Amino acid sequence: MSPELIPTENGPPDEEGETSLSILDTVTDLLTGSSLPTPIRRSLFKTLGRLSSSLVDIPVAYFEGKAAEIRAGTRARIQITETTAEQIASQMRVDPEYARIAASKYGQKVLREQVNLDMISKIAASDLRDSRSLEHSETTEEVDDDWMDNFEAEARKKSTEEMQSLFGRILAGEITEPKSFSIKSVKILGEIDQSTATIFRRLCSVCITQSNLDGSIADMRVPSLGDDAGNNSLAKYGLSFSELNVLNEHGLIISDYNSWRDYRSCRGVLMMAGTGRSSSMKARRIPFIHQGRYWVLEPLGELKWGHELRVNGVALTRSGRELSKIVQTVPVQVFAQDLRVFFQNQGYKLIEVEDGKPEFLEP
Repeated sequence: MSPELIPTENGPPDEEGETSLSILDTVTDLLTGSSLPTPIRRSLFKTLGRLSSSLVDIPVAYFEGKAAEIRAGTRARIQITETTAEQIASQMRVDPEYARIAASKYGQKVLREQVNLDMISKIAASDLRDSRSLEHSETTEEVDDDWMDNFEAEARKKSTEEMQSLFGRILAGEITEPKSFSIKSVKILGEIDQSTATIFRRLCSVCITQSNLDGSIADMRVPSLGDDAGNNSLAKYGLSFSELNVLNEHGLIISDYNSWRDYRSCRGVLMMAGTGRSSSMKARRIPFIHQGRYWVLEPLGELKWGHELRVNGVALTRSGRELSKIVQTVPVQVFAQDLRVFFQNQGYKLIEVEDGKPEFLEP
């Protein structure tokens, strides 16, 4: 076997070694500089310790509060078999040179996949360190073993910076809030290439999101703005019919490109508040999200409360909605302006509000 592929006593090759030390430093900062809830601590050890070659020597005793130090070194997680290429060749009755090349290729593959996992672990650890919500997390669950099996199988194959970034954010999100991402979503992300990821990013950048009262997503779609996306009405935003087909084939959007959803909750819905003689009619309005900001619809004329407000367009699947959480959107000013014009033609003005909390109006 080629000697450069065999980990030495000082650790793995330079690229992996530097990454491993960086992960270890980040995780140490997390453990010593913040008060993490117990489930998140457990998930942190369980996931990053399993994936990263740098964390295998962190003692469980630290997690349990029985020790106060973490070793500052790193050791290769992968141990390549000591069986020589000549022995393999003898057993298989093949040319020794052929066996040596095959063993070398396999060793390169193993190390390359480990470097990929270390890079993804580093991104996840950095996201967790920078998160402002960890200390206030109320989760009582840990990351599921089956989920981890599927994540590791898909993540080890990702070598591009963009795909590693997406997998790192999924891992950080799952540690923070287990069951945020389904196994199906992980598999879908594992199947898409960088080109498809770029199209999906464009889609998410022009989506609007309708929420339920509890803050969960009720609907997420790209409005076709009075036309039909199946007839290339979204092509000017980089979402042609053929590009939408790519997203549909990967299970990110539904097959009906002109489905609709009633968005009247964003302009106000009449409801009964209180009970008995103290009850009265009130109007409740729930903002929708676009480009990470909250918006409501202000009627330009007299509002007819019972009427629907249909918004046709391309709706995301459950997996599409889950994966949208890890996508960094980009401003699309032309779509934002066209969205304003679309709602204006429906008789509404877009008004930005500070948060997504429901508000009550005078009916």
